[in-house]
Amino acid sequence: MSNPRTVYELLQLLEKYHADRLSTYAGLASQATDTMAQILLEHLVELEDHSLKVVRGEMQQLDPKQTTFLTSGPVLSDEATHASDSHCDDNPTFQEALACALESDHLLDQLLHRLEGCSAAASVLSLAKRLRDLEETKNRQIANFTRQD
Repeated sequence: MSNPRTVYELLQLLEKYHADRLSTYAGLASQATDTMAQILLEHLVELEDHSLKVVRGEMQQLDPKQTTFLTSGPVLSDEATHASDSHCDDNPTFQEALACALESDHLLDQLLHRLEGCSAAASVLSLAKRLRDLEETKNRQIANFTRQD
């Protein structure tokens, strides 16, 4: 995996991450025989679709040729889990789908950490905070969705 050199390249990696997750969840939802798992997976598709739209919206505001170069900072590891290796089994049960969704994805965390530590520019720091807040909101929505009263 090559390390991104610009904020735009990092956003491209985030875009690929969310697109891969959306595709994985959509495929699993279409095959699911467990009704609760299917409902959860469809909800995850909606969450990933929203994240994808947010990232693409951020990308539209940047000119790829004029984007900020990343300074030295956290480097992405070669061992980072990639979205296409989501480790979600085919036709998962509800608990398996939930575990797949909640499994910490090191690539996403590393991408956000890289963005947070790459620049003193207020706009880049603000972008990193917005993307981190989005992920925390998604995690809360998943937790609320799966809560059984």
